[in-house]
Amino acid sequence: MDNERYSRIDAALIALLAAAALTAAIIMAITVTERLPHLEDEIAYLFQAQTYARGQLWAPSAPAPTGFFTPFVVTAGEGRRVGKYPIGWPVALAAGEALGAGWLVNPILAAITIGLIYALGKELYGRQVGLVAGILALSSPLFLLQSATFMSHPITALWATLLAWAFLRADNARADGRNPRWWTAVCGLSIGMLAITRSLTAVAIVLPFAVILLVRLVRQPRQIGALVKAYWPLAALALALVALQPLCTAILTGDPTTNLYLKVWSYDQIGFGPGRGRGVDGHTLAKALRTAQTGVKLLSSDLFGWQYLSWVPLIPGVVFGATRARPPQRYWPALLLLPAGLLIVVHMAYWVGAEVYGPRYYYEGHAGMSILAAVGLCGTIRLLMVGLQKLANRAGNAGATVFTFERWGGLLRWDNWLVYPALAALLAVNLLGYLPARLTAWHGLYGIVRAPLDKFEELRHSENVLILVRGGHWQDYAAFFSLNNPWYDGPVVAVHDNAEGRSGDLIRLFPHREIWFYNANTGQFSKRPSPYLKKGP
Repeated sequence: MDNERYSRIDAALIALLAAAALTAAIIMAITVTERLPHLEDEIAYLFQAQTYARGQLWAPSAPAPTGFFTPFVVTAGEGRRVGKYPIGWPVALAAGEALGAGWLVNPILAAITIGLIYALGKELYGRQVGLVAGILALSSPLFLLQSATFMSHPITALWATLLAWAFLRADNARADGRNPRWWTAVCGLSIGMLAITRSLTAVAIVLPFAVILLVRLVRQPRQIGALVKAYWPLAALALALVALQPLCTAILTGDPTTNLYLKVWSYDQIGFGPGRGRGVDGHTLAKALRTAQTGVKLLSSDLFGWQYLSWVPLIPGVVFGATRARPPQRYWPALLLLPAGLLIVVHMAYWVGAEVYGPRYYYEGHAGMSILAAVGLCGTIRLLMVGLQKLANRAGNAGATVFTFERWGGLLRWDNWLVYPALAALLAVNLLGYLPARLTAWHGLYGIVRAPLDKFEELRHSENVLILVRGGHWQDYAAFFSLNNPWYDGPVVAVHDNAEGRSGDLIRLFPHREIWFYNANTGQFSKRPSPYLKKGP
């Protein structure tokens, strides 16, 4: 099909968009998140990734459990410490940790995702929509922040976007009489990886595609054999990957159904009622609605950086996407938008909201919404230009054409050139007005910054150092624990010296190391221990 053909222009645009996304994400990682974990989730992900990078499924018990308390890291069996999370993201992060550059993994994944957004937008609605979608996506405050973290959302966003693109390619192959098995296999890969990375997210992303296939089975019962032949690789690969998670859990705990989340909080379960969420009543519908309202409100700003108005171009996007698509593709606006809506709905069943780091539970709908927003912007401008031409024709020369030019494979044409000034104005609203305040709010989250690590590098005299961190909360030593590995045998070991009189015992666990004390209350290093001052509860 014509839209599946890629010219040098397309290759150049993909390269430029991906390079811009990679550059922006790296800048964010250096200046805003400072290549450090800030949430408990990130610390646990890093722990798992470092364990896998060492070729192990679990790490041994810590030599001093309270001194090496790591949020969301649990004991899965005797002497087996693991993160509570599914294996999908830590396995990918392990590749970066093995190279000493785990912080670069998400920026790279983000750049690939932007390339896929261009490809999906182009093949559905044309080259200009692909370009505008890519620009909107990579300038999104939500995208920029997520791409600079150690969270799992960027990789699930990539799998979600790859699923949509491969599903489109499989449809096109079947329409052309070609065998789509390679593309359906990519769909299966995406579904399986979604499931073993963020299972609740996978439900929201996969459901619309499953409904499409079910409708086809019902409408075309005589085609069941052909559909099975086309889509069996999807089912086979997805099921094989999904099976990896219970297999891993069985190896760790002896029971494939063990929920490691419950080893942290007994109420950390999906659903409603007592025992699911905090409080006597547990999670309730009223709480779920309040959480969703907060998340949607944040999304309406963080999506594109237009205060409470980021949703506006989605409306014409759905209209133009449905009315101007070829008949076989008129359901695609629903496939692009429904995952975002379903992410909101399914996460209402979970008691924890996602306000920190923006409305991150909805991030996997970012690609589809970016494409629809681009369709809405380009379609509105084209409608305006065609209307102006008709008015000009009526006022003067009947049949005269106001603009008669086309350049760069349709990127610049008489009826679409105004898209670029409009896009520039919208980007300015975000980049100059909205984004700076959000970056300020995100920097130094929970007081976790790189400054103490930089100071430590100036002070240390050897490659074999023990840091005793004195403070009252895990946030006080979070930055330093990023220097640890799960075996505590690296060049730097950081321990939480959180009780009077235990410094000597901790030092004896790590003999022959240069010793430094860090007081989180004062932000000062010393060779001698300073008074231990607990922070408030």
